Formats: sequence, C-alpha cells, structure tokens
Amino acid sequence: MRLEVGIIALVEEVLGITAERRTHFDWLRNKPRPKDFGEHYDAVMALYAELEGDWQSTTAKADGYLIPDAYLPEPYHFIFEFDELQHFTRYREQTFLFYPANIPLGYEPQKYCQFCQQHHVAALAKGPERFRRRTADFPYVNGRAAQRAFFDTFRDWLPPLHGLNPTVRLAEFEVSSILNGQLTGDAAKVYMERLLCERLKISSIAEKIKR
Repeated sequence: MRLEVGIIALVEEVLGITAERRTHFDWLRNKPRPKDFGEHYDAVMALYAELEGDWQSTTAKADGYLIPDAYLPEPYHFIFEFDELQHFTRYREQTFLFYPANIPLGYEPQKYCQFCQQHHVAALAKGPERFRRRTADFPYVNGRAAQRAFFDTFRDWLPPLHGLNPTVRLAEFEVSSILNGQLTGDAAKVYMERLLCERLKISSIAEKIKR
C-alpha cells in the first residue's frame, strides 16, 4: 500500500469528509499555459529555463492532467499533497527561488528547503531505475526529478489563481511517527489535527466547519 493512502484516510477522518482521489481541473495540466498561469506565466517560464527544460519536447508531448493526491471539497476546498522522499531534491529547492510573493501556501517553504538540503541524495536514489528514466521535457540525468519539482509548482501556484484555497502539503518526515506506528488511534488523530490546523491557520477543525 502506498504511504499516501493511509495518510489521506487519516486526513479524511480528522476533517470528517471524504476526499476526492481522481479529481482533475482543466487548469491543472502537464504544460505551462498563459491562460492558466496568468500574471505568473513569466515566472513559471523563468523556472522552466532554470531547470533546463526542452520546450520543443514539452510542446510535442500529449496533453494531460496533473492529478492531485486528493481534493478536499467544501467547506475546505483545497488540494492535498503528501510528499514522500523523492520530492525533496535540489531541483525542488530551486523552485522556491521563483515563487511569487503573493501566492499563498498551505505549508512552510523554509522547512521544505531544509528537507531538500538534508535528503537530496537519498531522494534521487529512491526507487528502481525505471522510475528515474529520462523524460522528454527535461532530457538529462535526474531530469525526472526536475520534472517532478516543476509540476509541484503547478500544484502550488495554480489553485489560488482559480478559486481554491492554498494547497496543503505534508512531508513524509513530518508524519514519520504515524507511519512507523509510534502514534496510532486517537494520538495519531490529535497529531494530524494539529498539523492540519497549522496549515489551515485555524485553532480547531470545528472552527473551520462553522465558517
């Protein structure tokens, strides 16, 4: 079972709502489009250049949706992403240099940068070789990690531009006590509620429901 399945189930339990697991949004695509990014298009293309993307290959590939890990409907109305080890590379750290100041985030980017610095080597080595094969739009060694980092910015930047609340992210390292069984049952729920309240900037889940 993928780690995210259990974490999303716990998020559902804490929030008291069923997450949508295969939701797609017309503006969340696998290519940067001016109509989706609006005022932030120049910034996302500057990041693309920094990551040494191949524009000809990007435009030639089939159009597709980027499917979030989960979408939590009203009253929450946000995308939820559970970030495992492979997300924390130097490419991901690079992306934060290009984040526009006016994009609201449902997590702490400073902490994510620290995780990237700590885990970059292990993140690149995770998984079998076929998961690290070259990708057409970032055609170099570890290009798939760069692609993953690039698409993570889509999931952060685009939702607030299109009426959703900020994307909420949890890193694998933040819930290790749950994943390893150190926290279970009510203790795990209390811990998860604290994390979610921090992300949502509320004092309790009940407060969010009343709004």
